[in-house]
Amino acid sequence: ETKTYDLEIVDRLGTGDSCTAGFLWGWLRGEPKRGLDVGVALGALKQSAPGDFLFATLEEAEALARSSDRGIAR
Repeated sequence: ETKTYDLEIVDRLGTGDSCTAGFLWGWLRGEPKRGLDVGVALGALKQSAPGDFLFATLEEAEALARSSDRGIAR
């Protein structure tokens, strides 16, 4: 389980790729829970940005995953 985010969807294209990338990053490091948290955060960040690609850093995704805030401000 991981948290959910409240956001205004700007563009859904690329969300699955962003989420999968975060999860695989954690899984390959032997930290699947951390990967899930980062992956879902990346997916949420992607949905809040236009275009096919997500331009976010690992630090941004981890900060969002650690935050107690469920909203995304971009």
